[in-house]
Amino acid sequence: MHLNPEEMSKVDEISRFARERIRREANDIDERSLYPEDLIKGLAEIGLFRFYIPKEYGGFGFSLSSLMESIRIISRECASTALIPDVTLSLFGEPVAKYGSDFLKRRYLGKITSGAIGALAITEPGAGSDAAAITTTALRKNGSFILNGTKTFITNGLQAEFFVVSAVTNSARKHSGITLFVVDRDSPGLSIGKEFSKMGIRGTSTTEVIMENVEVDESQVLGKVDEGFRIEMETLDVGRIGIASQAVGIAEGAVSDVLRFVSDHRVEMREGNRFILADMVNNLHSSIRKFYEAIEIAESGKDATLLSSLSKLQAGDTAVSITERALEIVGHFGFSREYPVERRFREAKITQIYEGTNEIQRFIISREILRNGLPEF
Repeated sequence: MHLNPEEMSKVDEISRFARERIRREANDIDERSLYPEDLIKGLAEIGLFRFYIPKEYGGFGFSLSSLMESIRIISRECASTALIPDVTLSLFGEPVAKYGSDFLKRRYLGKITSGAIGALAITEPGAGSDAAAITTTALRKNGSFILNGTKTFITNGLQAEFFVVSAVTNSARKHSGITLFVVDRDSPGLSIGKEFSKMGIRGTSTTEVIMENVEVDESQVLGKVDEGFRIEMETLDVGRIGIASQAVGIAEGAVSDVLRFVSDHRVEMREGNRFILADMVNNLHSSIRKFYEAIEIAESGKDATLLSSLSKLQAGDTAVSITERALEIVGHFGFSREYPVERRFREAKITQIYEGTNEIQRFIISREILRNGLPEF
């Protein structure tokens, strides 16, 4: 991963903030399911929400590498706090910056740089990992579209000021008849439904987003009508790298928990546990390399579908495995809440699920290999 001096300086500032502020509050955020409002404001003041936004819209114009490295660093301390800017920047900011009109960019990207929260609303009760199976509709009406439907499991649902929403505009074309819209939280007819209680990432809100005759102007179309599915898939390529960054950070945090436990209790690790630790670090190293490779491909402008899925798959599986093995080494201290490893174990599981389950990642990987052959790694 290559960061320029300005990026490195800001990432170092994020790292200090994570160690000094986020680490101290992470357990309380989890215990009480607290939205980390002060931490998010602090990260906005440092400039995290400006990292991946082009300079002409108020951002720093930093690389994807700088954002992903920051999300990884924050995830070492608190996956909840890391997820909020990750979703805002990679799942809302990314498609708006890449496919939005100048009007949409000026209207929304500047708000993000000030710390406004965004979200991606594509998942539905009957359409989770299959984004093409949505039933939300958008019907044309005199230069506008009328949206009706319910989205579910939407990260940042309570705090988001705006959403990228998928809807069917041409049912006869199936996935080729999906359009994306940028929809404001305060739009008449839009409401936030059920908030879900979760086993992990408990400091984030995960909700339903309900649209009943929500009217949006055609200027709110993201990209072109009926081209939303392709934009979704490209957005999820970046989103999956973001999940890999979280998973890597969680796994790194778990290894650090083990080392701190050994130091705190002056434990002489048995040979079996030494072997477990060696395997943990070996798998972590492999995940980090795959994560970096996926970022490099994405930044080059090449098709990142295969590498983003490989990275998300490996990092998610590794995070679950490492946090589980860390619990075994730490023993009853890990099963209690004396060490963060218990929280990390619960945080890790979601990285195998959202942005497409790891089973879906395996399907995507096999499809890409059968379609294009084995690439040079």
